[in-house]
Amino acid sequence: MSPTETQTFFEAYREAFNRLDGDAVADLWHTHCGITDTGADGNAQLTWWAESAPVRANHRALCQLYRQAGYGRADFAIEQHVPMGPNHAFAHLHWTLQHHDGRVLLAVAHQEDLPEMKRHAAE
Repeated sequence: MSPTETQTFFEAYREAFNRLDGDAVADLWHTHCGITDTGADGNAQLTWWAESAPVRANHRALCQLYRQAGYGRADFAIEQHVPMGPNHAFAHLHWTLQHHDGRVLLAVAHQEDLPEMKRHAAE
């Protein structure tokens, strides 16, 4: 998958979210797919969907949650792109989600050393 194809895919993904169209977002996911997150216990949790109905329900609910939170729009930048054959790629993206009034709505940090940051702030 080329960088241009990856860019085009994520543009469609972004626009589906910017419309808060859960069905359009779900249409961009494979039927057998999963998502991982960190649970309350700090361990990775995998949610695996073997059918399209729960994927669709998840994305409809997520768009509704964003709507209630005052979602305005999202944008992204591809930080890293690694082709993995003609139909796949690894992509690391930087997403920015804005509240409807332009303020930041969501920020995600993959890795932060909070004690170190606090130590530097105190200096």
